[in-house]
Amino acid sequence: MTDQEVQPYVGKPVRVTLADGRILAGTLHLDDGHGHGHAHYAVVSDPIVKGGEKVMEMIHGAAPITQIEDASNDPAAVE
Repeated sequence: MTDQEVQPYVGKPVRVTLADGRILAGTLHLDDGHGHGHAHYAVVSDPIVKGGEKVMEMIHGAAPITQIEDASNDPAAVE
């Protein structure tokens, strides 16, 4: 995908399919301050264990994302 396709989902709960087959669910965050040609995205979800730390997966650019969809109705995706 392209940054233009992904950026409308920033700040929202999403379900993301990556090129390697992994599926992530959580809130999509953007960090484009690195200045090397692509944005970094992070999918952040609630802790797996109560009281634990939030889980974050960093994605380097939009290219590894093959599908993205709104997951606002999925409690597991809402940070």
